[in-house]
Amino acid sequence: MALARTFIIGSTALLFCGTAALAQEACTTYKVVAGDNLRYIARKAYGDADLYRLIYDANVATIGQKADLIEIGTELVLPCDPNAPAAEPATEVVTEASMPAPAEPAETTAVAADPAAPTAKPIGFVTGNGYAPFADETLPGGGMMTQLVEMAVFRADPGIPYNLTFINDWQAHLDALLPSGAYDLSFPWIRPNCEAPETLSPGDQTRCNDFVFSGPFYEIVDGFFAMRDSGLGAVTNYAGFEGKRICRPEGFTTGVLDAVGLTAATITLTRPVEATDCFRALAAGEVDLVSIDAEVGDSALAELGLTAKVEQNPHLMTLLSLHVIAHKSNQRAVDMIGQLDAGLIEMYESGEWYEIVSSALARNGRKQ
Repeated sequence: MALARTFIIGSTALLFCGTAALAQEACTTYKVVAGDNLRYIARKAYGDADLYRLIYDANVATIGQKADLIEIGTELVLPCDPNAPAAEPATEVVTEASMPAPAEPAETTAVAADPAAPTAKPIGFVTGNGYAPFADETLPGGGMMTQLVEMAVFRADPGIPYNLTFINDWQAHLDALLPSGAYDLSFPWIRPNCEAPETLSPGDQTRCNDFVFSGPFYEIVDGFFAMRDSGLGAVTNYAGFEGKRICRPEGFTTGVLDAVGLTAATITLTRPVEATDCFRALAAGEVDLVSIDAEVGDSALAELGLTAKVEQNPHLMTLLSLHVIAHKSNQRAVDMIGQLDAGLIEMYESGEWYEIVSSALARNGRKQ
């Protein structure tokens, strides 16, 4: 997908979009290299990315007030791990002659912890694997969308505590994990055309009724892939897909199919978990078409070695956008959506959005 413009931050390393850092140890120093970020360094040094504030606080004079950007080549002090067990004190041989005279016991005052003091529960984000280049824990920074969301969190408020979990059952995000409050926010999700409910499937109507969507983090081109020798890559009207077997992974909205008349009455729809499952079925002749966004499709084809055998139909496609979602029953998550939107705006203004996206697309082999 062509970008309107590309913004490259010359000699900086983004806080949340790191791709590689050398192994670090606490109680030492570390020199920042391209792609580093404080959360990544903290995860390597302490096993806990949320301890990035420990590194920042120890280096605020060097980093400056904007902790979202750290200069390449900066030497950071890595404080000792606060959770590491204390070293055993050295054993000292004490003789009677060396023993000091007993001192009068000092008067002490015990200060009890306030049980009413609130403890901030981290915001729980959940995403999943198999959605390259946007979300997959094997990708640098967890994927493009993961990097964008984490940077938006930081831009919203650097002090917001949060954690991120990858759960591959995407449909469970909607059906159980967010409604139950087990997690607060999930990404990346396509927003159906909620302004035209009469065109939506029951699943998409539920998505519109029960969830709140962030602003669009990224626009995608959703289209159709077919075997090159099938002739379906040359079809110019959706009616040409009627009667076909179409595979669209579970969790992907079927609204793009419903909106063009490719409903249960006109096609046979298959819904496996992974995008790669769809392309395996396509190669095996079990389905005729794969309905999916172009970048996910290209990544899946490259992974399976099918790029030379499969093509995308260049005539029939839909422009959609990716969002973070919250269940409407979770007020703090709904409030967080507003904060993410504010952080996203700051990312556009600073150029960080363009840096993350252009880097991710370059790694994925996409032209910008």
